[in-house]
Amino acid sequence: MSVLIMPGELDSIQDELEVAGKVKIVGDSFIFNPDQPFVKGKDYLVESYIGVKFATVGNLITGSAKHNLQPQKQTLKR
Repeated sequence: MSVLIMPGELDSIQDELEVAGKVKIVGDSFIFNPDQPFVKGKDYLVESYIGVKFATVGNLITGSAKHNLQPQKQTLKR
C-alpha cells in the first residue's frame, strides 16, 4: 500500500510524492498514520494491490492470466 501526494495544477513539479508513515493492520483493515499531518487543500492517491487477482485456475489453463497487475486506486481530498 502506498499513499502519494497528487501535484496541483499550479505546482511546478508534476511528480507524485510518497507520504511517509506507518501502516497498521487492525482486524481486516489497514490504517495508515502519516508521519506529518495531511495538508488541507491537497489531494492524495492511495494505491493498493490488496484483493487484486493475478489469475484463476481457468486463466492459467487458457494462458489468459494478467501479466501486469493494476493496483486499486482511490483519491482522497483533504
